Amino acid sequence: MPNGGPDNCWNCGFNRRNSGQWRNPAPDPDELPFCRIRSVFVLADHWIYCENWHTRTSDPIGPIYTSGLYEAGYRRIPWDGNIEPAQIGAGICSECGSTFEHGIEIATPDGPLDQFCSNLHYLMWWTRKHPAETAPMSEDIWKF
Repeated sequence: MPNGGPDNCWNCGFNRRNSGQWRNPAPDPDELPFCRIRSVFVLADHWIYCENWHTRTSDPIGPIYTSGLYEAGYRRIPWDGNIEPAQIGAGICSECGSTFEHGIEIATPDGPLDQFCSNLHYLMWWTRKHPAETAPMSEDIWKF
């Protein structure tokens, strides 16, 4: 897949660089990608998603997502509020304690960096941290 699929922020009318136009063929190159719904920069906008792309509703629906680790395909993992998880090299999983060569890391304002060996372990952490929220775009991760 050359980009993150058709329903990403690059194609979103709520991305400020698209001036309200969905699948804008000529986004403003001088404008940084910025989500007008959530007031957050979405710099890797080919790989950032949310449910509002599908509903075109201007009230935030669910979390922002990014592409997680490639595990039998790309899977979408939710951000921690306005903090985007990042892919990293080697580390130690905060969930299971195992070492890994390629993983996920997230900086949280209320604690240390958390690292994860898989999308599933990140999602388990996210679910505990956000017990009242759901992440429908990540449901397929539970099946692995």
